[in-house]
Amino acid sequence: MSKLLMDDPSWELVSKAIDGISQQWAVRKDNGTVKFLRFDPEKAYPKHHHPDRTEWLYVVSGEMIAQIDDQVHRLREGEFAIFPVNSEHSLKAGSKGAVLLVVAIFENKPSA
Repeated sequence: MSKLLMDDPSWELVSKAIDGISQQWAVRKDNGTVKFLRFDPEKAYPKHHHPDRTEWLYVVSGEMIAQIDDQVHRLREGEFAIFPVNSEHSLKAGSKGAVLLVVAIFENKPSA
């Protein structure tokens, strides 16, 4: 069994271009991934889309502002959101930061 600790040094930056957001991978397979994202307070993941995957997001702790296409949603601890294939979306953490569980399923790929 593996444990994920919030202060574990194995968290890695999501991107060198995006400050204050780190990730911890739980599952990486050809047909999908599961990871945790940790946002520092007020940090944002810029608007983007995925032509090949649907993403599910669960707020483990904190609060997020999620924009999906033209709709803005406030997500609190324990809430869930879906980003369909090709939907434009962005995320911004609230004033205390946030931890998310993100599941991505790749569309039109053979199962492993």
